[in-house]
Amino acid sequence: MGLNIDNRTIFCFDNLEVLRGINTECIDLIYLDPPFNKKKTFTAPIGSSAEGAEFSDIFREKDLKEEWLTDIKEDHYPIHELLSAVKNIEGKQSYNFCYLAYMAIRLMECHRVLKDNGSLYLHCDPTMSHYLKLVLDCIFGEKNFRNEIVWCYRGAGYPKKDFGKRHDIIFRYSITNKYIFNIDEVREEYAEATKERFKHYIGNVREGKDFGQQSLNPKGRHPDDWLQIQPIAPSAKERTGYPTQKPLALLERIIKASSNEGDMVLDPFCGCATTCVASEKLNRQWIGIDVSVKAYELVKIRTEKEVKSLFAQNIEFSTKPPERTDQGVNYRPQKYVYIISHPKHKGFYKVGVASNVKSRLGSYQTGDPERNYKLEYSFFTPDFREIETYIHQKYENNFEWVKGTLEDIKNDIEGFNGAQSR
Repeated sequence: MGLNIDNRTIFCFDNLEVLRGINTECIDLIYLDPPFNKKKTFTAPIGSSAEGAEFSDIFREKDLKEEWLTDIKEDHYPIHELLSAVKNIEGKQSYNFCYLAYMAIRLMECHRVLKDNGSLYLHCDPTMSHYLKLVLDCIFGEKNFRNEIVWCYRGAGYPKKDFGKRHDIIFRYSITNKYIFNIDEVREEYAEATKERFKHYIGNVREGKDFGQQSLNPKGRHPDDWLQIQPIAPSAKERTGYPTQKPLALLERIIKASSNEGDMVLDPFCGCATTCVASEKLNRQWIGIDVSVKAYELVKIRTEKEVKSLFAQNIEFSTKPPERTDQGVNYRPQKYVYIISHPKHKGFYKVGVASNVKSRLGSYQTGDPERNYKLEYSFFTPDFREIETYIHQKYENNFEWVKGTLEDIKNDIEGFNGAQSR
């Protein structure tokens, strides 16, 4: 069906709803620099071009929506288990639990909209990187983890009793092993000492391969998973005053590595629009999402000033999420209502909802050394949530377990008004 959003579009809306409105598998690259769970509010200074922009980096139970937790449980049960573990350790009001639930539901949508050769770069810092890595492993799969990139930088001031904190973390994941990686676009200059040492071998490259000590690749050395790029200096022309602004050089490197000209780049937390500006500069298409209208104002200013783009005034602005065009007019999402048994619970059955029943069964089996859980029945229906509620209300229940006969429960699921098998 293709992408249902025009190039050079900024959405001023909750990014979850915008992501849910994007067609499946139509984005080439996602870079996101979300809140880091720093437990404070960031505000742009008065007099800067970003004046008026602010965002809260505080997450509490009141910020959660129950539907997020329900969708996570039904669609990505391992994340539900991870969140449950965090909640059990720290309590439901834990900042970490609330933050991870907020991030997980959005990362699930990011995974859905990426093409099978697409990549995601998630920018964070050691505040939550350890937790976010687990969430990303659940959604993208451990085998699709490509790099933990360390962005190193210098800065003023050092703590008296700690090492200086001078790096951020960027996790890079792919959807499949077909991912784009333009190695020659991001090769780096050899150190002068290295060039002097191997000056007799420079250019001795056969079939485009680098033969280690036998040659130096004329296009530069292979890039490492740490980047030495300075933050934006106070006097730099590209500085907007936005409190968490990242340098263009950092985004350009990411975009060059994992996309081609004409590809679509998405930033769900675009802030002062650095990703959008870098994409425009490198002839990529782009979409930005931010809750602040400042993102729209800044991308127009910056694409005209920093990129000299002729399209700076043709940027679209929307205050409502897009509508998917890859689904029918009367489309309703469908999931499985399942029945699972275990010999230790005779006369009781676990009745729940899942997008993938084999995955759900596997999740239960991992907690049972004997692996005695058995999938007795599953029913694919748009009325999944109503049916689950109905069964748990009709039968004596204990959490997900209900007491009854297998045949009676199956008949009630199939006989529920409006349910249709598939």
